[in-house]
Order: sequence, then structure tokens, then C-alpha cells
Amino acid sequence: MYRRLTFVFLFSLLFLGACSGGGVPSAVLESEEDIAGLKVGVVTGSCYDMDLSLRDDITLCRFNNDIDQAHAISSRLVDVGVNDECVFSPRMLDELSLKMAVKGSAEYPAAFGFRKTDAGLQAEFNAFLSEAMASGTIDSLCVVWLENGGIYPDPLKVYPNKGSGKPIYVGTAGAIAPISFRIRDDWFGLESEIMYLFGEYTDRPLVFKSFAPASVMMSLETGDIDIMMGCVFVTEERMQRFLFSAPYHYYHSAYFVRDDASQHASVPFWQKLRKDIHQNLIEEQRWRFITDGLLETVKITILSILLGSILGIGLCFMSGSRRKWVKKAASLYGAFMRGVPMLVLLLIMFYVVFGHSSLGASFVAVVAFGLNFASSAGGVYRTALDSVPRGQTEAGLALGFTKFQTFGGIVLPQAVKKGLPLFTGQCVALLKGTSIVGYIAVHDLTRASDLIRSRTFDAFLPLLVVTILYFLLAWLLGLLLNLIFNRSRKI
Repeated sequence: MYRRLTFVFLFSLLFLGACSGGGVPSAVLESEEDIAGLKVGVVTGSCYDMDLSLRDDITLCRFNNDIDQAHAISSRLVDVGVNDECVFSPRMLDELSLKMAVKGSAEYPAAFGFRKTDAGLQAEFNAFLSEAMASGTIDSLCVVWLENGGIYPDPLKVYPNKGSGKPIYVGTAGAIAPISFRIRDDWFGLESEIMYLFGEYTDRPLVFKSFAPASVMMSLETGDIDIMMGCVFVTEERMQRFLFSAPYHYYHSAYFVRDDASQHASVPFWQKLRKDIHQNLIEEQRWRFITDGLLETVKITILSILLGSILGIGLCFMSGSRRKWVKKAASLYGAFMRGVPMLVLLLIMFYVVFGHSSLGASFVAVVAFGLNFASSAGGVYRTALDSVPRGQTEAGLALGFTKFQTFGGIVLPQAVKKGLPLFTGQCVALLKGTSIVGYIAVHDLTRASDLIRSRTFDAFLPLLVVTILYFLLAWLLGLLLNLIFNRSRKI
């Protein structure tokens, strides 16, 4: 009886969640002032985030990227979204049933950012930009990418990206057409083409990295990248922290709402599924995003487990030490790791501890997760060892075994058997925790779904594929650990 009631209750919640907002009309905007009293969605770290955060007559909702913001508008989680006028292509607006309600009056100069200590690169870029604008190259690129109604060149031009000089590391704030987007290993879009032309001008190859808008600025400050792009607007506050090139274009803000008049023909489920699979995985070989992300996730997980397991042994012995200061140090380390969110620790390691080093983001992720896992592993080891009765050790010594033989042959096998479920759980938690490494521009499984969504505007299938892969990885990880334990018992 209770099971039936629970099932009906959960089904009702899902039904109400699916139907919520369906009959709520979209906000009616005739001017920028009409957003008063509404829920307004912005991208974290954008100019609109900074400008609108000063208003107390709206409810501000922040999103990590443009795609999440667009889906929030489409799902009526927010009443209106404020973004650049060109960031949502006509195809995307149609797919998500959105429309531009109002175009902002203010103009925002977009430019490329440089470190305060890199005035030479800024001057070199400004010289290139001046020549490109004088020749009409920049204007022609703006026409191609901004004024063609979302119809881009077919085929897209692929630049050789070769040069004899030192590579230029370019960080882009987001990855969405028409500004900058990725297809396989190449980048396209207005600012991507400008950067490729600058690479040819300086005879230097480019290395692109994709960040969230707030993260790309920190990466520029710490020296992880040399140039910042991604429709970055020049403001007085940003000019205090960075150098900027001359503006290449002036953009307007735009206010997007859900289009109630939009109608899409009903398509049979299996036909839609085939279309979604082709669009999200087959077209432009987008399945490679998934495979690349899968390999990165597996690599970071395995290396972090190995590093953390080794460090955990040391913490385990420290926590069992007779010296109070050693035991206290292990306790403080564990308390610190339990108290600091993993995302905060990852950002500290990447932007502060290794901020001015040449170490890659994947290496930093392994170190951060390894240090965090060491605390968990050390606790598991100590709990497992303490669960073995002391009489087992005394019996082994009484039979003539040495301390090492007693520990390795009697205590350790029992401790491993009791601690394996806890250790497996910690390994699975680490695997799931790696989904945040996209914040430091690591292309993992979660980041792969973001890149696919930025091209297809479909949230369901990419996230479903990633969910299934995470589940399979967790299941295989547990199976592998049990297999290793069973094999070790037979040796």
C-alpha cells in the first residue's frame, strides 16, 4: 500500500514538474525598463551581470554559460535573459522557441584582452588590427558572421595554424557561434578567424582553451593564457586589471524571452530520436567530444586514486602515531579537506598554487583530487585497521611470527576485506567529482556535453549519454577493485 502511494506521489511530482510553466505567458517587454519586477537571467561574470547586480527591483539569476541561460528562458525558469545581440543565432532561437523582445540602446566595445605585463603583445596585435581594419578584412568578417542571419560559410574555412614562433595561448569566454566555436580540433567564428589571421601575421601557432566568462579572466592574470577573447567588453573596471586592444566591433545588449507563438510540428518519438542522435553525435563527428572527454575523465580518476592512495598510507600511519603533534597534523589535514569544497580547492590549486607555472590543467586536477582523496583514503585505512581485533596481532606474535609477517599475513587481509566497500565508495565519489574540472578548461565528460550543447542546443541527449557513461564507469570501477582484491587473496 505504502509503495503504491509513494509511486503515485513521485509520479505526480514529475508530472507537475513537466507541466509547470506551460500555461504561463511570457513577459511582455516594450523597453529596457520593463524588466522591473521580473526574474532576469545573465551569464556569470558578464557586463550584464555587473550592471544588473546594482538593481534591487529585479531578481537576478546567474548561469555559467550562454546555453544554460537560453534553456532557462525556454523552460521559463527566468522571465527574460540579457545577453549580446548576436550570441543566439536564428536557428538557436527557433529551436528553443525564443525571440529578441528588445534591443538595448547602449553600445559595448568588444576587444581582446592582455596581461598588464604584456604590453608588447598588445602593441603587436593593435598594429595587426589597424592593418586589418584599414584593408576592410574585419568589416568583411563581421558581415559574414554577424549580418548573415545565422547562415555561415559552407564549408567553413580551416586555417593551417602553423608558425615557427612560440605558441600563443588564447582563452575564449565560452564556446558558441558566431563568436567562437569548436568543430573537432578546429575553432571557427568571428574572433577565432581574427586570431588565426593574427597568428599568420606573427608567424606563431595558436592554442585555444575554452573557459567560463569568470574563469577566463583569472587564467589571463595567472599566465595560463596570453590573450583573452569571447566577446569581452571593455569596461573601466576591467581596464584596471588588463590591457585591451582597440575595439574591433561595437555590440548592443538584447533582451530575450520565450516566443509563445512559436510552433513546432509533432514528430514521432523514434524519428526524433534518430534525428537527435545524428545531430548530437554523428554530425561534425561530435562523438569525438565524448570519447576525448571519456579518456580525460578516466585518466584523471585513475591517477588521482593512485596518488591519493599512496598519500593516504602516510596519513594513516600519522593518525596512528604516538606523537601527539603528528597525530594532530593528520587530523587537521583531514578536517581541512573535509571542510573545503572540492571546486574551491581546485580553483585555488589552479589559479593560486600553480597559477604562474607551466603545468597543464590536467596535472593540476590530478594533484588537487589526489590530495583530497588522500584524506578519505587515510580515514578508510585507519578505520579498517582499527576494526581488526588487537587479539589477532597478539595471536600472530604468540605463534612466532614477526610484526611484519603478522601485519601482512593476518591483519592486512582482514582490514582490506572490511575497508574495501568504503574505499570503493570513495573512488566512485572521486569519479563523479571530476565533473567540475571543466572550470579550469579540462575537456572531460561533462565539458564534452557542454560543447555539444553549444552546437546543437539540445540538452537531453548529450546529458543522457554522459549520465550513462558515468554510471558505467562507476560500475566498472567497483568491479575492477573487487577483481583486484579477489586476485590478491589468491596470491
